[in-house]
Amino acid sequence: MPSTNTHAWDLIDKGTQSGLIITNNQYKGRGQRKNNWISSIHGAITFSLFIKKELSSNLLTTLPILSGLSVQQALLNFNVKALLKWPNDIILNNKKIGGVLCESNIRGGASKYIVIGIGINVNDDKNSLIEKKLNNATSLKIEYGLDYERERIISSIVDSLELNLNLFPNNLKKIIHDWEAVCCHINKNINFKNHTKSGAGKFLGLDDDGSVKIVVNEKLERFSNFQII
Repeated sequence: MPSTNTHAWDLIDKGTQSGLIITNNQYKGRGQRKNNWISSIHGAITFSLFIKKELSSNLLTTLPILSGLSVQQALLNFNVKALLKWPNDIILNNKKIGGVLCESNIRGGASKYIVIGIGINVNDDKNSLIEKKLNNATSLKIEYGLDYERERIISSIVDSLELNLNLFPNNLKKIIHDWEAVCCHINKNINFKNHTKSGAGKFLGLDDDGSVKIVVNEKLERFSNFQII
């Protein structure tokens, strides 16, 4: 399958209101900022959850925060203590093991459907990651020396996502608090860029609306769309 997110939108266009799409072979996966998401056959998990859910447009920027946290919480059930990197990376021992891509269609200032795509390196070995030139990536198998039942991990993540989504946005403050607690660069100096500027500063955390707080040249600034480099 080229992309589980793309397939989700195809099903939505045909009238399907919710569903879960899983594939063993995603060969045109999409990442943040139109980057490609590369996953191995039979080693990674790649899936998309889509639901009909109305959210005001100002809340949609917090969906990657909720989704990443849901993955982190689910992995705890397998004794995996991952961390999170703004806005959508799953980190283990300073290397990336996965990420999320959240999409929505907006009508009248609110979403009608949301699609959450998730990819995680689970049973990949070092050779498979090297072959795909994923030099800064790792997998659960590499880090823990175990083979995992991918179906159980998917089930746990979906359960966590559904729990957090059912409470959203009433649980937004807790989502932000819990995300900050497992952020790998909280209170650390970072380099960043967005469409207007690049710079460096201290990452303080998230504001109540999910925007990022960074101290730049001793001045507190807020960003809703930027990239850590």
